[in-house]
Order: sequence, then structure tokens, then C-alpha cells
Amino acid sequence: MIPFRRSINSILNSFKNYCVRFCSSNGYVKVLDGDTLSVRQRDWKLAQEKYSKHPLILYSTKMEQQVDFMGYRRLKAYKYQEIRKAKRKLREIQNKPFIVEPETICDADKVADDYFPINWMEEYEFFEGNNEGSEQHPPYGTADPQILPSNVPCSGCGAHLHCTHITLPGYIPSQIFKGRTEKELETIICQRCHFLKNYNIALDIEIKADAYVETISRIKDEHALAIVIVDLLDFPCSIWPDIRKVLGYKRPVFVVGNKVDLLPRDHNNYLNHVRDCLKDQMVQCGFDSLNIKHISLISAKTGYGIEELITQLHKIWAYKGDVYLIGCTNVGKSTLFNILLNSDYCQPEATDLVRRATTCPWPGTTLQMLRFPIYRPSDIRIYQRFRRLSSERAQKVAENLLRRNKAQKTGQTKDGRLLGTVGRTFVKNREETDDAFSMSPAAIQPIVTLNDTIQKYRQSKWCYDTPGVMHPQQFTELLTARELQKLTPNDMIVPRAVRLKPGMSLFIAGLARLDFLNCKYVEIDWVKVVVFSSLQLPLVITQTADASQMYKEYLGTDVLGLPFGDKKRLDRWPGLESNNEMLQLVGKYKDAISSEIVLSSAGWVGLPLPYASECSFNAWTPYARGIYERTPPLVPYAERLVGKRIRNSLAYNLGKPFVFKK
Repeated sequence: MIPFRRSINSILNSFKNYCVRFCSSNGYVKVLDGDTLSVRQRDWKLAQEKYSKHPLILYSTKMEQQVDFMGYRRLKAYKYQEIRKAKRKLREIQNKPFIVEPETICDADKVADDYFPINWMEEYEFFEGNNEGSEQHPPYGTADPQILPSNVPCSGCGAHLHCTHITLPGYIPSQIFKGRTEKELETIICQRCHFLKNYNIALDIEIKADAYVETISRIKDEHALAIVIVDLLDFPCSIWPDIRKVLGYKRPVFVVGNKVDLLPRDHNNYLNHVRDCLKDQMVQCGFDSLNIKHISLISAKTGYGIEELITQLHKIWAYKGDVYLIGCTNVGKSTLFNILLNSDYCQPEATDLVRRATTCPWPGTTLQMLRFPIYRPSDIRIYQRFRRLSSERAQKVAENLLRRNKAQKTGQTKDGRLLGTVGRTFVKNREETDDAFSMSPAAIQPIVTLNDTIQKYRQSKWCYDTPGVMHPQQFTELLTARELQKLTPNDMIVPRAVRLKPGMSLFIAGLARLDFLNCKYVEIDWVKVVVFSSLQLPLVITQTADASQMYKEYLGTDVLGLPFGDKKRLDRWPGLESNNEMLQLVGKYKDAISSEIVLSSAGWVGLPLPYASECSFNAWTPYARGIYERTPPLVPYAERLVGKRIRNSLAYNLGKPFVFKK
């Protein structure tokens, strides 16, 4: 009798499961209490309950990535993606059957900020160990203020080398500095550049803010060209307000917009639109349009636009005087300097003699002037360069077309990103005296540094890499090196869109906040907000009344992301402030973004407001820095790049950062 009852129960359970599967496939689910809910109703109920443990938060991108906050459809898609990743990883292992790599855990967030390699001085060629005979030395080496500093600049940052004090620019421990000749010092970089290049660690040094201005003020009395470099992801906050006074009112200027490869492509003519926006912003900052000789859009990282910039320098400026690379910190001056050093703009024989400038995400890397001699563009040399570029043009057009077709099919950002190559038309003519086995003096004493006292270089024109000036509206100096790496996008910016109702606030990590106050003249329930920032900065939506409490509670957690660290680090964080100026924005277009609100170094937001409406916003940043209304917008058709709205959510799906249509 008992086995018969068990068989009956198993049959009933099987039939019940079959009914549940049948109802689910037709859009309905049978619940134990007898109620019948559709999939849409079930997802709506789940959306109402998933933030029950976080009453101060209405939406969070960090929480939405967790399995507990996913709906039925998203959870199914997530499991499918995890299966595909596992299969892809298995195929990669199968393709490398003879390579066995040990499992290592490498999490940058778990590495302490005070990590310091003890034996770093042993990497220097001239380090002979401690006089005491101990195996280790003090972490920063030993300073000796009795030894006079040298006149030799560091090839990485330009500061004069010395061993007097640890926190001064150009410091080298006395264990390395003592007994070195000037020729030996010319091959050495300072301690700070050594740590930046080899360990990606930025050491604190004492620099006065006026020292930057004094260094670049020498251009005011010279007949020279100024190449003003602007970060397209952070302007007008990357245009120093007093740069016009330093350069003079009649100074010829080249304006270079860097990091154009990271901008989203919202229409086919977007580069000309970015160029016009950059010119308008430079005019608003006080530059005369007649003094702006050329505007270039480049990517110092991928090489896009560099060849065109060199061509315009040869065509417009030629060999009239020196050239200075000028701009705020972390706009890419040193990276551009290194590219020009290995191009047709530098004399071929000087390319191997001038050492590259130190580059890193930390602001203020270059401390003094770095330079290389400019190649004189005679007519025959310009013609040879023109022939080389013409021969490469057809191949570049074919490659760009291939990458564009691939980007349309796959949607991957690496295929839609702007790329370029920088070649060399002229190479160094090596003479017989350069033979390493020759007995000539040139072979016995090889030339490793540039001697600018000889006749050839005394009459040359030079290209200078100048120190960066910290913009007063930037807050990057408040962040650590690890936080700056998360702040800077590594790929094309993918716009993220959310909905805000009156009385809601949007947080971009813990770095910026935007309050939607009200809307006049047009009755609306919500406003669409498009965020342009690094995907590593999480977004959080809350009620404006709960914004301050939510910020205090979740600061330093994964919900807000930046800033992060221990209690001492968070206690030093100044928090967010408002300038108490309400931003009144008017809806000007029906199918485009009306205005953009710049939130300093955190990014910017685009607002496709309803036509003929007037909406009020309030913005918050650390010390209320860098809050601007930018009109016309940099990316006016950003709605083309945003996906469909997520059901029962305040957010939209991620789309592609590029489109190929007008």
C-alpha cells in the first residue's frame, strides 16, 4: 500500500511540474497560493522587492550586476553568457595544450597604496651597495644636503638631479649620485620617474603652484608657436583660464584636441562638429580666432591625426621659431612629445639621443622643459614626405573600410575606434666611424646623449614639452593613482541613460551628483539623462531628500565605488558641494540633446529635454569645482547610441558607442 501511495504522489508531482512548465511557456506561472501571474507581473513584483533591503536606493548599476537583483529574463541571459564565457575559456586552454600557466590572483584593488619595492636601487647601473655592507638600504635611499645639486636635468621629467632632499623634484639617493660625472648623470632618471615607469607608483614631491607658471612664462618674449593641447573628455576644465595672459595676445596658436578616439560617434560628421565646439570654447576662453592658425583632433595613444598635425606644422609654421607644447596636467603633452620625437618632425640623428618623457595617469609628471631639435622642412623633403603619405593612403583607406564593416557586424569598440600610424620618411645616415669595431674615437666613445653646444644644434629650432598646469576647476589631485586609473576610460565611451523624475538625484560614483528639481511649461513625468563617463564609475539613483544620507552611508563601498580606501582616506575626502546656482536649461530640439552639464573630471551628462520646456537642475562636485553648462553639446545625437529601456527599471540597456549614419 505504501509503495502505491508513493507512486501516486510522484505522478501528481510530475503532472504539477508539467502544468507549471506549460503555463510558463505560454506566459503564465502557477503559484502555490492559487494566483496566476504573468511573466511581466512577476518581473514587476520582483522589481518592487529587490531594493527592499536598501530603502535609500532606487537604482544602482553595481547592484543590478548581482544575481540577486536580476529579473527572470536577465538571469536567463546572464546564465547563458556565463556558459559562453566558460566555453570560450575552455577553447583557449585547448588551443594552448603545451603552455601551463600557474593560477595567480592579481587584483589591483587589493594592493596597498604604500607598496614599496625595497631593492629598487639595485636596478640602477651605478649603484654599488651600501657602505655599511648591509644587504638592504633605506626605502628612499639616503639624502645628503652637503652635496651640491647638478645642472643635469632628468631625461624623464626635466628636473635637475640632486641628492639634497627626498621630497624635492629630481631626487636621487646619495648612494647613486655620489661620484657621478655629468655624462653618467645624463643617462640616469630621477627616483620619481623610475617608480612611475617601472612600478606605476607616484611619489609625493613638494612643488609650488607658481613654479609651473614661471617655467612656461619664457614663451611670452619669444617668437614661438604654442600648441595648446585640450582633453576632449574634460573641457573647458582642461583649458587653463590664464593661458592667454601667459602666451600673449598676438601669439600664433595651434589647438589640438586629444583623446578623440574615446569620443562616441553619433553621426558621420561628428569630427567636424567636435572641431567647431572646440573652437567656440577656445574663443569663449579669450583666444582670438585670428590667432588660431589650425585645429587638429588627434589621439596621442593610437596615433590618429598625428601625421596631419605634422603636415600642418610644416605648411603653416615651417621653421619660423620654436614650438611649445602647452596645456593642463594629464592632457597628453608628454605622450605627444614622445610621438613627435620619433617622427618626421624631429631630426633623425637626434631621435636616439633624446630620451622619452615619463608618462602616467598621475597629473604633473613633467616638471621642467624637455626638448628635441626640429627637422628643417625643405621643399625636397616635404615632397618626399608627400610621396610616402600618398603611397600609404590607399592602404589606410582599405583598412579603415574593413574595420568599419567589421564594426557594423560585431559592434566591438576596438573596430570602431580611430587608429593611425606615424611613420618615418628620413632615417639617419650612418657613417663608417659609427662602426662598433672601428678604432676611431667615435667607436671607442659612443654618443649616448644630445650635445646641444655643437654648431648644428645651436642654430636649430626646438620643440619643448612644458610642465602641466593644474586647472583650478579640476579635482584630480584629490584622487590616488589607483583611483585615477578607474576615472580614465580605457576604450570608447559607451553612453548610459537613465530616467529621472522631479525630486530624484543621480550619483556618478562618489564624485558627482545631479539633482532634477522641476520642469516648467511642459507637463512631463520624467527626463532622460545620458551619462558620459568611464564604465568603472557606478551610477546610483535616489530621492533628493535622501541623497545626503545615502552618500554618507555608502561612501567607500562598492555601490559608489570611488573614492575607496581605509577610514583615514575617507576622512580626508571633502565630500560633495554645490555652488548654489540653479542650472536653467531650455529644450531647443525635438530629436537631439539640448545642453550638456559638465561635472569636472567625473564626466558630463547630456539632457534631451522636451521641446520648449525649461528644466531646473542642481549639480554637486568636490568643492563645487568644474560645473559648467556646455552649449552646443559635444555629442548631440547620443540617443542613437542608447539601447532600449529596461522593463520595470529606471535605466536603459547599453548600446553601441558608434553609428554609421547621418
